[in-house]
Amino acid sequence: MIKFLTLFLPIILFGQFDQVTNGFGLDIGSNGSGIFVTRNYIHNSEKTSLNGEIRFYDIKADDETIVYDYYTGQYKTVGGKSLVMFPAFVGINYYPFVGKIENNFAPFVALKGGMVTTIDGDEYGTFSERWKNPSIQYSPGGFVGLGIDFKMISQSSVMVMVGIELLPLTFQADGKKDYSGVLIHLAFNRPTK
Repeated sequence: MIKFLTLFLPIILFGQFDQVTNGFGLDIGSNGSGIFVTRNYIHNSEKTSLNGEIRFYDIKADDETIVYDYYTGQYKTVGGKSLVMFPAFVGINYYPFVGKIENNFAPFVALKGGMVTTIDGDEYGTFSERWKNPSIQYSPGGFVGLGIDFKMISQSSVMVMVGIELLPLTFQADGKKDYSGVLIHLAFNRPTK
């Protein structure tokens, strides 16, 4: 983390980040899926952007499935976990091909890190019974990946990233101590002005 800060501290302190976008999106990962909100600060050179995001990530069990209950006439989930994560990450996107590609897409490398709040409820009972007294833990996490920013005329963009999500836990939750894996990250961004 110290190396990361020393490399990018001059950019943060002396850079010009005039373009700001807000966005939201969907995550599909090896261990579940979720939604997020994000904010991007784009440097005037368009070579880097600083960003922050807060996510809600619902962890799925390996054997979780949806079945039809003939008695009630409804679908229900069986074999599921009552486990959710709230990653709060800050990071940087580096665009190595600025000015070299003439189209409306910009490939980039993404690096993010931060804190993950994990909430583990009971596996059985009603919704309120499962989440009445959950165990909560905090652990570091991160994301490293590649992406493409598809820019539109209205200065809005659609950002697609694929990479490795790092979600190690401090203590074991629902039989695992690490929920890291592949993540597909799809964001819809709009300028704030």
